[in-house]
Amino acid sequence: MKIGTINIDWFKKSLDTKKHILEEINVQDFDFLVVTENLEEIEISEKYFAYHSDKIPLQETFEYLDYKKYLNGKQAIRTSIYSKIPSIKKNKTSDGLTSVCHSFKINDKEITIYGTIICTWGIKYQKEIAKKELLDFINDVDNLAKENNSLILAGDFNTSFDSSEMRQLAQINSREVLKSVTEKYGFERTTENIKDNIDHIFFSKSIRSLEPYVWFSDIDLKDGCHKGIGVNFES
Repeated sequence: MKIGTINIDWFKKSLDTKKHILEEINVQDFDFLVVTENLEEIEISEKYFAYHSDKIPLQETFEYLDYKKYLNGKQAIRTSIYSKIPSIKKNKTSDGLTSVCHSFKINDKEITIYGTIICTWGIKYQKEIAKKELLDFINDVDNLAKENNSLILAGDFNTSFDSSEMRQLAQINSREVLKSVTEKYGFERTTENIKDNIDHIFFSKSIRSLEPYVWFSDIDLKDGCHKGIGVNFES
């Protein structure tokens, strides 16, 4: 099976970039896809069931940003899971506006996918906003790992695991914190060795993940911070 993740930056780039992303998603034919900084209006493909985090409030400024003005009235969705397989269960997360988690049945085995974004407001409010999102991530993994033997964590972590790269939330030490929580529960940080990459997919040791790959480059995405990442895995 195949899972991917990508931050589409609310599709604020050009229409050509939007078209290119959607075409490549169709080519990749993922079984599961986690999309961050998404829009409610986006239809990835008719072949997918769509599961979204809660809608970002548009009637007021939310976490220092007027999303209604910023996105020209379009509805912001921070994290979405697209799946060819219907969900058998929605799992509770600490922050429903930022994270989404569902369980799926594959060949009589239950697999749970948790999608999230850590630091939805760039690097400006790390201690105020990103720290809460990081702590929510830790709390969610604590709870989910105890109840789900086969768990996949995916999304935009705004963190590279290469210590030579400056890509992390330095004020809250996100690299070491994420290493600590994933090691605590024995996750394989499958995508950690991809250069200049802050979008990740991690697997419980009960799931055999194969070599990760880049399916949409930062150049094509027109965003030096993000890439489209994919991983094949055995269910």
